[in-house]
Amino acid sequence: MLNQKLVANFINPKNLLCYSMFWKIFIWCNLFLVNIILANLAHATELLQHKSINGYSHGISLFGDLKYPKNFQALDYVNPNAPKGGEIRYGVEGGFNSLNNFILKGIPAQGLSLIYDNLAESVDDEMGSRYGVVSDGIKISNDRLKMDFILRRNVYFHDGFNATADDVIFTFNKLISEGHPSYKMSLRDVENVEKIGKYSVRFNFKNNRNRNLPLLVASLPILPKHFYALNDFSKSSLNIPLGSGPYKIKEFVANRTIVFERVKNYWGANLPINRGRHNFDKIIYDYYRDNNVLVEAFKAQKYDIRVENIARNWANMYNIKAVENGEIIKREIEHQMPAPTQVFVLNLRQNKFQDIALRKALTQVFDFEWLREHIFYGSYTRNQSYFTNSDYGYKDFLLPLTNGDGFNRQNIIKAQSDLLSAGYKIIDNQLISPHDSKPVEIEFLIDQKAFEMVIAPFIKNLKKLGIKAKMRFVDENQFQTRVNNFDFDVIVGVIPQSIVPGSELFAYFHSSQKNIKGSANLSGLNDKLVDDLVEKIASAKTKNALKILCKKLDKHLLENYYLIPQWHNNKHRILYRNIFEFPKNPPKYSLSLDSWWIK
Repeated sequence: MLNQKLVANFINPKNLLCYSMFWKIFIWCNLFLVNIILANLAHATELLQHKSINGYSHGISLFGDLKYPKNFQALDYVNPNAPKGGEIRYGVEGGFNSLNNFILKGIPAQGLSLIYDNLAESVDDEMGSRYGVVSDGIKISNDRLKMDFILRRNVYFHDGFNATADDVIFTFNKLISEGHPSYKMSLRDVENVEKIGKYSVRFNFKNNRNRNLPLLVASLPILPKHFYALNDFSKSSLNIPLGSGPYKIKEFVANRTIVFERVKNYWGANLPINRGRHNFDKIIYDYYRDNNVLVEAFKAQKYDIRVENIARNWANMYNIKAVENGEIIKREIEHQMPAPTQVFVLNLRQNKFQDIALRKALTQVFDFEWLREHIFYGSYTRNQSYFTNSDYGYKDFLLPLTNGDGFNRQNIIKAQSDLLSAGYKIIDNQLISPHDSKPVEIEFLIDQKAFEMVIAPFIKNLKKLGIKAKMRFVDENQFQTRVNNFDFDVIVGVIPQSIVPGSELFAYFHSSQKNIKGSANLSGLNDKLVDDLVEKIASAKTKNALKILCKKLDKHLLENYYLIPQWHNNKHRILYRNIFEFPKNPPKYSLSLDSWWIK
């Protein structure tokens, strides 16, 4: 009877629709579960095939073993239990007109890297390593011609879309085809990227000579392919970009301010490399028109932290009640980082600077010793190397010294004698070039008022040689446009140095980069020996071989006076409002501000 009733109910036309819907839902749910299981099995298979059997690692290192083992819980220099909350506010000089920091056009806002996750990240207490973030496993083939990544399956962009191998491939192809020229340069030895599975990719290399290439590839940010299907990647834009990182843009006003807010459900919050980091709910960058206004705004506690790079300001501008009563902390923190190479960049694309006699004379009359005593308050050390504060510099070269009296008589006489010996003439108090019989004229292009008092005494000494020199101040946008187009005589430039020198030197000095718009080879250096050395440095297999090659490069650059070295400081000069806590064991190579938190 029961079975008959069930059959009767089942075939009753009134109930057929309900049963039909039930079975559709039942079948759909099962298919959904099967798809989830299959996807997880596929991911597990990728992990098994690549990671377990073929030796995938959680990170990579240039030399030797990684500091942090596979199952590390947090970085040594963070507090993994640091509380989250509050905000940190920075002050920035200048302005911005773009939220696209991957292309040459426009001036991008500060802090945009907070939006994005990379395949892997460096750490601040170890040289030459990367640890997986988006990637769960990394492997380099024995012949160093292939590099494979297994991606974490739970990486999500801020709109909820899952990041996959397609996004990695899209990112690489976009960056080298439409991104800033530096991407094409640094990734020039990558042949292509191929998809191995939904969450695995392989980078194929053209050769195995570039020692740093695996680090450069591992450092790639991951961009969302679906977002740029609707947004033009190649354009400077104020459209809010999409990422997968610990922060996203909350609001902004071009040239005024930009606010980043911490992503509450950030997928990577509990990764060992992220524990104890990204602690502020908001990170704010406020823009000010010049450095003087910036300093006064900090003294009024309009923003929270300042790294002071001007010795005069450090000595004189912060003798205020807020520092005396502890509302603002003023500290010098010694570091072990190679000093950035700050220089006067001579535009070697111009014929006048092709003459070593003129380049040497300019170096001869730059009176650093007077600047140190009268402008820098006894601080700073002259850069005697392109690898200052490291083991890679050539030690037996000394730049011309002065007695610091401001007259620089001996050096000016020596420079003048050398120029006359090289065929230059002085007619009506003007230095005449032997190459075109025209007066030698030089323009210093700057976008920071602070350099006026550095360049003014230099110009005074140049005039004693008969060189007509002048200084031109332009706004940040015009300055960047002129530099990108190599439309300058002399600028102040900074060449950042890696802890382990490598392929970045190719960008700075190789002749293949001299005419690429936006190139890091600002001077337009074109020297076959330099080309050969930077190529060999990029492929050096041991630290000893690397040191020998770097010293040879350093010696050659110094002896040819291609640039005029300035100065460096091996301490962070930092001021901050007394509202922060930070770990008690800071790292060697950074202030690591992303590990600070609010008291």
